[in-house]
Amino acid sequence: CRSLSLVHSGITMGTTLLLLLITLAIGQTLSNNPGVKMRVTPNGIDYAEKVAKKKLTEAINTIRLDNMQGKDGQFEYWLKNLRLSNVAIPSIDMSSNPSQRGLTMNLRNFGVDVVLDYSVRYTLLFIPISNSGGVTVNFRRVDLTVTVGIDQFEDTSPKLVSRSCSANIGDFNVNFQGDLAWLLNLLKGLFSGMIKDIVKSKVCDKVKDVINHDAANQLRKITLEADIIDKFIIDYRLLSPVVFTDNYLEMPLKGAVYWKADRQNQIPFSPAAIPAWTDNSRMFYLWMTDYVLKTLGYAAHSHGYLQFLISPERLPAQAKSFLNTTCPNSACAGTLIPLLAEKFPDSLVTLTISSSKAPDFNITSNGLGLTLSGTLDLSTTSASAVVTANVVISLVGTVNIRNNRIVGQVKTFRTVIESFHSQIGNVDVASINRALDEGMTMILIPQLNAIADGGVMLPVIPDLNFKNPRISYQDNAVIVGSDVQYQGIA
Repeated sequence: CRSLSLVHSGITMGTTLLLLLITLAIGQTLSNNPGVKMRVTPNGIDYAEKVAKKKLTEAINTIRLDNMQGKDGQFEYWLKNLRLSNVAIPSIDMSSNPSQRGLTMNLRNFGVDVVLDYSVRYTLLFIPISNSGGVTVNFRRVDLTVTVGIDQFEDTSPKLVSRSCSANIGDFNVNFQGDLAWLLNLLKGLFSGMIKDIVKSKVCDKVKDVINHDAANQLRKITLEADIIDKFIIDYRLLSPVVFTDNYLEMPLKGAVYWKADRQNQIPFSPAAIPAWTDNSRMFYLWMTDYVLKTLGYAAHSHGYLQFLISPERLPAQAKSFLNTTCPNSACAGTLIPLLAEKFPDSLVTLTISSSKAPDFNITSNGLGLTLSGTLDLSTTSASAVVTANVVISLVGTVNIRNNRIVGQVKTFRTVIESFHSQIGNVDVASINRALDEGMTMILIPQLNAIADGGVMLPVIPDLNFKNPRISYQDNAVIVGSDVQYQGIA
């Protein structure tokens, strides 16, 4: 019996540990959803081929070789001013390489010339013969295979690295500026061996340099953090390594928004999973989830930022009289709420709205919504908290792309007063609601639209611009689908 009890206890403990591990694994998976995600599609990789072709052609044309000299029996030579030119790359085939966590570039059947100056000396029957001039060596059927990886720096920003490079030269032709056929034959062996190997090595070295320095430094400039109205900052650093599939590559980004002066504040929720997406017709897709908006709202509420004041000095000149309690020949707060005119004649009214909890953002296929729950305080120049209320403000908005920023606009709003307390007697709730709506229309909505119009910078590199961006909405995320253009390369 004791043995059976021990066995049962062992099974129970094992089951408990297994369930605990499963729970932890599920929790880890749920917490690893990105707040922002970027995808480069096959169309985007095709465009990268065009950029690579231009950049590599320019770079290979700048290659210079060291001067050479040597002696072979009675033959001495000096080669100077060796340089590559007339690089002609017909096309580049670039594809995702998941096993190398990167991309493979194949440059096939391209040509390159080596231009140089030569001096030779040859002793024939004790008679020295010398000659000098210029030579162009045409290398043809040059093939190059390069693997480019994307790793991470310690700060989790993406790191572009060259993983491998191999080159092969099919054939070549030597064109002398002169008519010394025997000299051509003597020199041809140099190009078939030593110089050919040097050219292959130099081309790979230059390509690696372009990847590890020029391209890597450009990628290093990708927006990792962006300010939002000077008080908040969004974190675009990698949440996990770049994902490579046969069809696309994705960058999962953190996407959390923090109060700039308090970035250690723990966020009590995680991003939801991003629904599947099958449209790859654009070069580039970016998902900005509601996690971005929710962390913005959480940071704003936690630091008392969501306080809105509707006061005379904030109204446009033509509308300042609206907050008067006395206005014999026009509409104002006193006509909306007659008890204000009666109790506080010739006074001014202010409305203060403060959030009572973090606002709730939601994104559905129908668009973007925000619900703000707060308290309303109506005061006059001579009395505070004349009317207090709990209020719910619902906003519906849209977003767009402008100059690589995502910008927004409030389209409609609705206010609901759920409960209120009055120090001046029975006040019509509808009157309070109308006063609030007028204040929202004249002050708060223009202020919110001005903030939203400033927008936030998207995580892109300098000189990369969106072409014909399209906005879509799905549950929990705004999707930006766009073609791109880099440094004007069509």
